Amino acid sequence: MTTIGVKIAGLLFKQLVKPVAKGLKDQASHNPWLRSYCIRVGDWQNRISLRLTLRMKGHNPKSIKPISDEKALEYGANFLGEVMVFSAGALVAIFEYSRKYFADQYKAEKKKRAEEEAASALERRFKHLEENLSFCLAKEVLQQKEIEELGKKLEALEKDSKPPSWFWPFGR
Repeated sequence: MTTIGVKIAGLLFKQLVKPVAKGLKDQASHNPWLRSYCIRVGDWQNRISLRLTLRMKGHNPKSIKPISDEKALEYGANFLGEVMVFSAGALVAIFEYSRKYFADQYKAEKKKRAEEEAASALERRFKHLEENLSFCLAKEVLQQKEIEELGKKLEALEKDSKPPSWFWPFGR
């Protein structure tokens, strides 16, 4: 999937979670288990919020009165709905980050393989050139020996054979 397609799918996911969160808020008053859970969450949120507020003002609260069940239900349902929306956004962000991370990792691995292949090809080329060079040097040594032998044979032939007098009028 393309980058823009992933982003659109992430936005769609976040948008689909919002009605689900609203449905959760609506169902909280009808479902007994969800109602009790939302009341506990709303009461907890109220206590934490009041404690933090009072401590920031310099007070140290000993105990906080619980709020009514209807207020706690409303706070709890809103909190759970917001948690769902935030979690959806966080999941989309984590998914995009991990997708980008693995794409970068794949690119780095591909680049590394290409560099290794290039180095291997260069190494093979150098090895081939070294083999050719050593072959040429060996051939040159053999040819040098052959030239020396031919030179010696030529000198021997020159010593052994005297040119006819008509060939070189000035003598030797």
